[in-house]
Amino acid sequence: MARQYDADGNAPLSWRAMDRRRSLLALSSLLAPAWSAAQPQPQPLMLGTSTAGGGFALYGEMLERVLNRRSGRTLLQARRTRGTAENLELLARGDIDAALIQGTAAGEVLAQGAASGLRILFAMYPSPGLLAVPSASAAQRLEDLRGRPVVFGVKASGLVTLARQVFDGIGLDIDRDFEAIYVEQAGQSPALVIEGRAAALWGAGEGWPGFVRLAQSAGGARFLGPAREQIPRIRAKYPLLQAMEVAAGSYPGIAAPLPTVGSVNWILARADLDEPRAAAFAAAMHEAAAEIAAELPQAAFSTLAHTLASAPSAELLHPALRGLR
Repeated sequence: MARQYDADGNAPLSWRAMDRRRSLLALSSLLAPAWSAAQPQPQPLMLGTSTAGGGFALYGEMLERVLNRRSGRTLLQARRTRGTAENLELLARGDIDAALIQGTAAGEVLAQGAASGLRILFAMYPSPGLLAVPSASAAQRLEDLRGRPVVFGVKASGLVTLARQVFDGIGLDIDRDFEAIYVEQAGQSPALVIEGRAAALWGAGEGWPGFVRLAQSAGGARFLGPAREQIPRIRAKYPLLQAMEVAAGSYPGIAAPLPTVGSVNWILARADLDEPRAAAFAAAMHEAAAEIAAELPQAAFSTLAHTLASAPSAELLHPALRGLR
């Protein structure tokens, strides 16, 4: 449409107003990126994991990578620690916001209710406990390793807690009845068996890095759990443990389903963690479930549905989860 001008050569007021609006819109579009960049970003959620080479470190660093990429910002920072025991200490001191906690240790803490100061932020995955031996080993039962050097992991880790409970449930003490070997980092464990310096390696869960490395080594691996008749005895003494089964083919060397015991591991957060940051993390976990499972198969358990179904009680869930239910 052609513009009409008055006698002095000026555009009508309506046209001039439109020009001003266009100029202001153009200016605001130029300023918007700078204004957005100036806004303070929410503080990243600090997540305690485990030592290098451990399953918790692998899981936590995968979450950091996936969630930050999807969010377009640093939503999460994974911090390596010495495992469950140190993670609980760091949470109590307020040095971290959330942490990966082994299932039975988490259950003991959450049994305190509100006094624990912790809440469930999301489910991780189950960790069925197993002992791996070289394929050529004569051992057929856990008791066959009595008196032999066995690598149990990082002393402060949840894996060692699980080992103590499983072996105590069948009447054995890991320090008294075995030559217990503890390492500084989980990644050091499989080499001790591969090199012949230890007879077996304790671990838990599917896709656990130590088991993967041992099973893929030249000597291969076989896997042992408690005998089927021992499982009720273990659970009677440690009721927080659950009967579990490791599927055939989970590792090379597992040809048939292998019964054992274990627990669901949790992402626990401080009860006073501000709801916006907790909600942003939980929503990101929920929305990225398929991508998380694709990155780490055992993390397929990390869904909102499993979190709600596995929680001991709804009161132990962080309030941030309410909006997702």
